[in-house]
Amino acid sequence: MTISDKNKSPKGNAFRRVKPAAIPREVYRLGVGWWRHAYIGIPFGLVKSAVKDPSFVSWSDKKVYSIVGDALLKVIDDWGPLYGKAMQIWLSRLGPRGQAVVEKLNLGRVYGNWPPLEWPEVQGLLDRQIPAWRDQLIVDPRPMGVASLSQVHGAVDFSGKKWVVKFLKPKSVLRLTETISALESSLLIAEPFAVTLMSKRLIRDMRDLCGGLRLEMNLSNEARTMHRVRQLIEEKKSNAIFVPATLETLCTSSVIVMERIDGIKLSDIISGKADLPIDARKNLAKKILSELLIQIFEWGLFHADPHAGNLMLTPNGALGLFDWGLAGELLESDRKYIAGMLRAVMTFDIERLIDVLQTMGMETRGVSLSREKIRGELDKLNELASRDEGGESTASFSSMIEASLSAADRLGIVMPNGLLLMAKSLLTIEGLAKGIDENVAFGRVAGPVLFKAASPGFSEILGLVKKLPKLAGQWLKR
Repeated sequence: MTISDKNKSPKGNAFRRVKPAAIPREVYRLGVGWWRHAYIGIPFGLVKSAVKDPSFVSWSDKKVYSIVGDALLKVIDDWGPLYGKAMQIWLSRLGPRGQAVVEKLNLGRVYGNWPPLEWPEVQGLLDRQIPAWRDQLIVDPRPMGVASLSQVHGAVDFSGKKWVVKFLKPKSVLRLTETISALESSLLIAEPFAVTLMSKRLIRDMRDLCGGLRLEMNLSNEARTMHRVRQLIEEKKSNAIFVPATLETLCTSSVIVMERIDGIKLSDIISGKADLPIDARKNLAKKILSELLIQIFEWGLFHADPHAGNLMLTPNGALGLFDWGLAGELLESDRKYIAGMLRAVMTFDIERLIDVLQTMGMETRGVSLSREKIRGELDKLNELASRDEGGESTASFSSMIEASLSAADRLGIVMPNGLLLMAKSLLTIEGLAKGIDENVAFGRVAGPVLFKAASPGFSEILGLVKKLPKLAGQWLKR
């Protein structure tokens, strides 16, 4: 699903069809799941373990973690795909200490080891969706991985080429639809009470999320996105990113057949299941930042859900990206706004940023915002910039972008969908890289990519050169 696809969806009509009963049904489902598996399940598991093994020392640590972790996983299984995806993103952003706890709790299972469909059910689903599969593929009955919404099986064609068969699990699709309906109903009720710009933005973001999730339940969108990204890789002659090709004759809205990617999942590297030398981890973290930022700022079409379970380190050192159900696309207008913000932030030019925000206000709202009003909303960025001029700031690039976006939000400027999704992806990318190497310097790796995307003019470069003695040390530490 790309942003351009999402903008075509009839979101308004979908919202009006939602039944209010979806909210109490969802709350009841969440409450029962927590009560059954956590509130009752954890104490019951501890007592059961104590009865079986009364030795306090032998079960007080490892077994407690195992019991609690198993209960939490059952809660997520019961709650459904949306909550599983939220946990995947959260786990990807944890540092080494958090990952150590995750490993003890065995929560990394949410990346690809959900309850599977049995083989007879799989065969029946494939027979309905792609009847010709038996004439072209030999599918392994054992699943390679089971995600919250989909299941994956290895396969081989009669020439010996390896493939992967991915299909949507019907019950998971139904459960996700129920959750989305409840969320949409909640937004309908909350909308009349949204009087602040922050609350209106939150409702808009949640609506976009619902629209994106609905489109993610159609694998045809994913197949089209993968084809487009492969074309970009070929045009750019890039060998750092690998996206599998699809077998179009066996792809439907519920099934997609793609090339198999061999390698090590990044989730295994972060959790410690796969061992990598320190130097290799550092290089991998830099590659993650660099290549995914290139997708955003140079290609304009990027993976919008780059958590650790969706990336793989291939034997030749390339980053294999799969699960393209959620992708972002930056339109020409988005690129213009982003380039303007980058030029302003990278050179700490408040006046240029005011120019950009004025233009955005006029083009998105048809309102002419005064420079004084915009400058008043840039207090935080002004403070960061002035501290940087004094050589004492430790402000990161992301904090300055965040200050710019917050100011735009307070001014009532409508952020382009591509820009909003980009900002969310940046957070996941940075968290993923730090999960591999906590000392990776975002500014040092991202600087060249961002500078190229900003396309600064001669006067801007000259101004930046004059500031280099003060800026170099600061950026290298970020």
